[in-house]
Order: sequence, then C-alpha cells, then structure tokens
Amino acid sequence: MRKAIFLILPIALILFPNQRTQAQQVESTFDRPYLVLVKGDTPNSCSFTSRDVLEQTADIVQDLQFVRPGDSPEQVRYEVRFAPDQPYARNGLQWTALAGGNYTQAVVNFRENRAQERTFTMAINYNQPNQKLCQWVVRDPQQGTQSVSPGSSVSPASPVSPASPVSPGSSPRQ
Repeated sequence: MRKAIFLILPIALILFPNQRTQAQQVESTFDRPYLVLVKGDTPNSCSFTSRDVLEQTADIVQDLQFVRPGDSPEQVRYEVRFAPDQPYARNGLQWTALAGGNYTQAVVNFRENRAQERTFTMAINYNQPNQKLCQWVVRDPQQGTQSVSPGSSVSPASPVSPASPVSPGSSPRQ
C-alpha cells in the first residue's frame, strides 16, 4: 500500500501542479505592468534587444514597473533605486546613463504631481551615423491591450546632453 501511494504521489505532483503553475503564470503576465515598443530602429521591432530581455535584466526597467500611475514624485523616488539626474522639476524625473557608446534613459512624466507615463529609451552607437534607438512605454494591466504604434500620441523622451550623463552602475541606490 505504501509503495502504491509513493508511486501515485509523484505522478499527481507532476501533472496537477504543472497545470496550476501554467495558469498562475498566465494570470501574472496580465496582472503586472509590461513594456510596449513605441519607437524602434525598424518598424515594430527593436533589433538589438527585446522587451523580454529588458524586463528581466534592466534594473531601471524593473523599477519603473513598480511605479504606479498616480504615484507622487516622492513615491517614485522610493520605488526607483537609482538617484534621478536632477530634483523633481518640469513635471518629470529622469535617469540617464552613457557608457561605451550605449545610452539609456528612463523618464517618469507627471501631471499635477501624479505619475502619468513611464518611458525607457535605449540606444547603441549613440550619436553615431549607425545609431539604433528604441523606446518603450510601461503599460499597466488596467490600460488594456491597446496597441501603441510608432508615431502615435506618445511623445518621445527628449535626450539629455551627453555632457552630463551618469555612468551605469555609478548611480547611488537609495
């Protein structure tokens, strides 16, 4: 009898939790913020990196996904572990980095001191003839599956002059 239970138990653990885990993964995909490409080096794509890679590896993108629409500038500074380039001004907070010809910029735009839009821009060969640049907007699940096409109403983040960039890894964590 014991052998039968020990033989059935692993089969049950293999079959049923896998189905449950897959269902949980599908739910969590829809429950968390995600990136939408709004500007790429080729139409509807970003050939040098993907949204999935950024969401998994870029610390600043992960931090932007913790920011919620309506957060105050203080809440945003708390959620983002890096120090912004400048104090809160002109309805936005911004983080930039430039190293080895690669450029990144994260921006949170505010309206009435409440977070409205979060964008992330990345470029390789920055300010060179062969520059490739992509920009993503963080979307929240409650915004639905509306698609944003290049050239839509989402305004691109204005690049910061390379004279005052912060090198990656040198931004102090809060």
